[in-house]
Amino acid sequence: MAVRATVSRFPSDPDAQEASGLPWGVTVTPFATKDENGAAPVYGSDGHMLPRCENCYAYFNTYCELEQWAWTCSLCGSLNGLSSQAIARYTHPQSCAEMISSFIDLDLPLEGSEEETMQARPVYVAAVDLSSSEEFLELTRSALQAALEAVPSGALFGLATFSHKIGLYDVQGAIPVVKNVFIPSDTEDTLSLELEDVMPLSQFLAPVETFKENITSALETLRPTTSWERTAGAAQGLDGVLMGGRGFGLAMESLFNYLGSEYGNTFALARVFAFLSGPPDHGAGQLDTRRYGEQYASKGEDADRALLPEQTPFYKDLAAVAVQAGVCVDIFAITNEYTDLASLKFLSIESGGSLFLYSSTDDSTLPQDIYRMLSRPYAFNCIMRLRTSSEFKPGHSYGHFFPDPQYENVQHIICCDSYATYAYDFDFANAAGFARHTSEQPMLQIAFQYTVVVPPEELSSEGLGS
Repeated sequence: MAVRATVSRFPSDPDAQEASGLPWGVTVTPFATKDENGAAPVYGSDGHMLPRCENCYAYFNTYCELEQWAWTCSLCGSLNGLSSQAIARYTHPQSCAEMISSFIDLDLPLEGSEEETMQARPVYVAAVDLSSSEEFLELTRSALQAALEAVPSGALFGLATFSHKIGLYDVQGAIPVVKNVFIPSDTEDTLSLELEDVMPLSQFLAPVETFKENITSALETLRPTTSWERTAGAAQGLDGVLMGGRGFGLAMESLFNYLGSEYGNTFALARVFAFLSGPPDHGAGQLDTRRYGEQYASKGEDADRALLPEQTPFYKDLAAVAVQAGVCVDIFAITNEYTDLASLKFLSIESGGSLFLYSSTDDSTLPQDIYRMLSRPYAFNCIMRLRTSSEFKPGHSYGHFFPDPQYENVQHIICCDSYATYAYDFDFANAAGFARHTSEQPMLQIAFQYTVVVPPEELSSEGLGS
C-alpha cells in the first residue's frame, strides 16, 4: 500500500488551509507491493487477533502506547484493555508484524469450508459486438486469444455476443453451439426468456485449461450480422438512418443477472470484457448520438453540445446491478464514432474495471493491453476504510469504488490491481485545527481487506494492510 499526501506539511487550521489554496488530502494505491518510500510490508498471520479500539475501532499499530495490561489508541486517545491472548502475544514483540512496522499485511482465516472456497473460481466473460465489421472481430479474436493466455489456472470462461440478439456459446461439446434470444427494440421491454433458461450457467462457463481449443474454435465462428439481419432485427432510425441493432444495454443487464445468481458459489470474481464497435442503439439503454457525429454537422446542431454530460442514468443504475452481482466490467470501444462514453463510463468506473478507446482497428494495441491488464496481480472483493485522528476527518473520496450503504468512509472495490489509485480530501473537525505545542501528531490509518487468486494447491487468502 502506498499513501502519498498532497502537501508535505498539513495546514495548522482552517484559515491556513484556505489561505494556501492547495488541495489537502492523500492518494492511496492499496494493492501496491511497496509503500511510498519503496519499503515492502511486514507479513504476518492471525489478522483476526489484531486489537481494535473500543471507541473508534481503529487497529492497534506501532504508534499506540502499550502498557502491561492496556494500550492507548493513537487516533482517538482512548485507553483499551488487552486480552490475555494479546498480552501473551506482545511479550514477544519481534514476532508480531504490528509491533515492527506501520505497513503490515496480515492473513485472515478463511470463512466457510475449504470445499466452498475452492469452488469460488474466477470467471471471465467476453461480450462481443456483432453489429460491427470483420476487421473489428479479427482484432477482438486476437485480444481474446491473448486473454486466454493470461488468465490464471482454474479460471472459467464464457463467450457471449450481442447485436439485435444475445448469443450464448456452449464450447464444452465436440463443436461450438450458440443459442440466441432476441432483444426487443422497445426501451421498456425485457427479454422473453431469462438467460438461465436459454443455457444453464454451468454449460456456458467452461474451464479454460480443459476447453481452450474449443474456445478458440468458437472465436473463429464469429461473423458480423448481415445487412439483412440488421434491417429485419433493428428499428429504422429517425430521418431514414438505419440504426445498427446494437442492444448493448439489455445484453449487459441480462448477463449481470445471469452471473449474479451464482456469485459467491460458482465464482468469487467475474470480469466481463465488453467489446463495442459503436454506440448502443437498440433496446434498453440505447443512446441518441446522431447530433454529435460529423455526418450530422450540416443539420445545424450546436457543436458545444458534444461535451454534454451523460444523457441517461441507465448505465449508472446498471453499474449498481453489476456491483451486486460481483461483476467487474472492462469496456473496449473500437470506433471513430461518438459513442457517448460519458454515459457508458459508469459501468467500468463503479465496478472497478477499465475503459479503453481506440479510434481504429489498424493502430489498436488491444491484444497487448488486455494481456498486460490480466497479467498484473489483482485483488477482488475488497473493502477499504480510512480513519483519522480526531482533529480532522475525511471529506470526499474519488475512485473506482462504491460507498458502503451503512458505514461512513468505507468503500467496496470489486477488482483492484497494483496500479489502481484512489483519492481522499480532508476537512478540519473544528475551527481550532491542530494543537501547535503537543507531542501528538496527526494520524491517518487505512485498512484494506482483499482476496487474491493463488495456485489451486494453496488456499486463497485475505490480507489486511494498515
